[in-house]
Amino acid sequence: MIGFTLEELTLAVQRIESFIKPSPLRYSTWLSKELQAEVFLKLECVQPGGSFKIRGATNCLLSQKNPPKKIITASGGNHGLGVAIAARRQNIPCTVVLPLSTPNSKIELLKELGAEIELVGQAWDDANNYALDQANSSSVLYIHPFADVNVVLGQGTISSELLSELNEIDVVVGSVGGGGLLTGIALGFEVNQNAIEIHAVETLGTDSFHQSFQKGEIVELPAITSIANTLGAKKTVPLIFDDLSRLVSKSFVVPDKETVEAIDLFLDKEKLLVEPATSCIIASVLQNKKYYKDKRVVLVICGSNISLDDLKGWKKQFNL
Repeated sequence: MIGFTLEELTLAVQRIESFIKPSPLRYSTWLSKELQAEVFLKLECVQPGGSFKIRGATNCLLSQKNPPKKIITASGGNHGLGVAIAARRQNIPCTVVLPLSTPNSKIELLKELGAEIELVGQAWDDANNYALDQANSSSVLYIHPFADVNVVLGQGTISSELLSELNEIDVVVGSVGGGGLLTGIALGFEVNQNAIEIHAVETLGTDSFHQSFQKGEIVELPAITSIANTLGAKKTVPLIFDDLSRLVSKSFVVPDKETVEAIDLFLDKEKLLVEPATSCIIASVLQNKKYYKDKRVVLVICGSNISLDDLKGWKKQFNL
């Protein structure tokens, strides 16, 4: 179990507040009408690097007793961007190991931030194993995208912001890759003694948590087959699964086609272009309206790192 205390969460909030501004919280008139609920969007997609990942990366780096001489990590893209930005702010060299499936747009963004790039393997897990092998020196800091208490604490600062912004929350809905985001948020509410529902969403082909949640033990996918490559961990780890499976109320899976339709719909209604790792939660709540009626719901809009060309390509792929 990850676990953390209210004091540790408060320290994380204080640690990153000079570097990261609270993300906007927007009321969605459209989704509130569709769900017959009060729906709010926590816009992590506007954070530096285009996702929430900057939180965990910054907290992990600043929590070190001695600044490392180098940082290395493995990423599907968004975590790498967060780490690269945090490293650049502290003038520390950074290497990001990416799977071969990483879009060129993310590779170029990382290079612009000064990160050294290595492409290894077909999935995040392959890249991560390589990064771990390279992090063999005490002066090199390896930052895991989710299985690290300081990373999870950083993501958990979202819960502190939400508690300061809304008097009452019934449900928080977010997507799961490795699980660090929802684990941090769920634990944040728990240590503040706020009982809320946590709903997890994945795309079909990245649904390692959903399968694990249903079975009651960690399931490893043979391969990642979804377009949502930022959710591309073939399995979570016991450190995350023990807390997340305990705290999640419901888990949903959305096919890629519906995920792409939701990107288009969200762009039209909310004027925001979001990636499949985010749009899957939009598709999910629209498909499962009965769970949200008359409730106050927060959707964690976790990332925006796609281009219009990506969207056009997916629409063509799915005949949309």
